[in-house]
Amino acid sequence: MAKFENDFGHALPQFNASLDDSPGILVQTGDTLLTGYSILNGTAAVAYVQFFNAAALSDVTLGTTVANYVVGNAASAVTARSFNKPLYFPLGLCIFSTTTATGLTGAAQHVSLEYA
Repeated sequence: MAKFENDFGHALPQFNASLDDSPGILVQTGDTLLTGYSILNGTAAVAYVQFFNAAALSDVTLGTTVANYVVGNAASAVTARSFNKPLYFPLGLCIFSTTTATGLTGAAQHVSLEYA
């Protein structure tokens, strides 16, 4: 079932987490609409956040499972975006912070998400 802004009032749920050497976090299971993000790269090198349509962390094998969306972030930088049309993750949303766009080595980043 689709979720709409009217279902939540005017404020969407927010998710804040630090990702590091154990890079994965389950944001939410089930229908998830990602409406925006802000990512702070705490490393002195480029780092990436991979977004997966998955109901559990165990459904993702980094380096093998193809991410649904990837954000690259310059060294010690902040990247932010709001979506006019949210990204839809029907199974749920798992995120991983890694040193390469398709990699499996963790990278320290702080992630803030707006989702429904």
